[in-house]
Amino acid sequence: MESDDKSERDEERERHRERVDRFRRRLKVSRAPEFKRQTFYALENLRKANWPAKIVGGALFTLILLNAVVVFFSTQPGLDPVAASVIQGFYRFSTVCFCLEYLARIWIADLAYGNCSPSRARLRYIFSPWGIIDLLSFGPNLVAWFVPITPQVQDIISVVRLVRLVKISRYMRGLRTIGRVIAKHYHEIVAAFLVIAMLVVVSSVVMYEIEHPAQPDKFNNLLSGVYWAVTTVTGTGYGDLVPITPAGRIVGSVIMFLSVALVAIPGGIFSAGFVAEFQNANLRKIERDVRREDARQDGRDEQERTAQKGGSDSDGSAPAQEGGTASADEVPVQDSSPNVQQK
Repeated sequence: MESDDKSERDEERERHRERVDRFRRRLKVSRAPEFKRQTFYALENLRKANWPAKIVGGALFTLILLNAVVVFFSTQPGLDPVAASVIQGFYRFSTVCFCLEYLARIWIADLAYGNCSPSRARLRYIFSPWGIIDLLSFGPNLVAWFVPITPQVQDIISVVRLVRLVKISRYMRGLRTIGRVIAKHYHEIVAAFLVIAMLVVVSSVVMYEIEHPAQPDKFNNLLSGVYWAVTTVTGTGYGDLVPITPAGRIVGSVIMFLSVALVAIPGGIFSAGFVAEFQNANLRKIERDVRREDARQDGRDEQERTAQKGGSDSDGSAPAQEGGTASADEVPVQDSSPNVQQK
């Protein structure tokens, strides 16, 4: 019970912190200049952007998708020289666009991180995982334009260019949800993988000691035992390394049963995290809808009260005026002549 209460309090604090961060970010965005605000919307929130910003954001997303498609064509052997030159030109154009995007994200970092000062927000973005991914998406290609490189380095740059495909996850809600689940259940996930790693290490050493005398050409070092353990624990089982001794087969059977239970733990953590995350998202949506509806109802009630007050004021002013006239007529006029005073 205490652990459940603690987790609920932690989740409530996390939601409160997220609400505060969103409020600060919205406040900063609302106070920013129009061009900077639209730049932020083009890169972070296309739904609130105007049509030029939406065009820029959509073009950037299309460029990322085209890079994912062109990667497959550029690796084909015997590529036509004209097609190869077109692909190289496309890569140069993409490098320039991603460089401009990186600079723009540094510029609007103070709007993206509402709880930081401008300089700290920019440093936070530069050294964040997304900032490093954005830098790697164009940095090596940009350096290769000005520095002579060898074919081996060019191959490395081509591999690093695949980082551009990761940028697609910015526009996919499911991939962002994976990141939030990992961040919230970091300790449980690390503990589960540590247990699996311990099982791999122990089983590889035991299997190497058992099988090395029987088949030294297969289990020739400890790394071969690690390879067997990984393929067995993960359920892959290529079949190129198998135990042939009775003791090895018994150990292998035990490892298989243990791996079935242990490998399922990270999957259960991820599944529970996904369910909780989507439930929280639905609750946040319901809360927003309720607050919006309450605001509309309050507005309607205020309008009704204003209308009733205005009607009552207009209706009460006429009787008050008539009553005042009647009271004035009923008041007797005193005669101030000397004869009356003598009587």
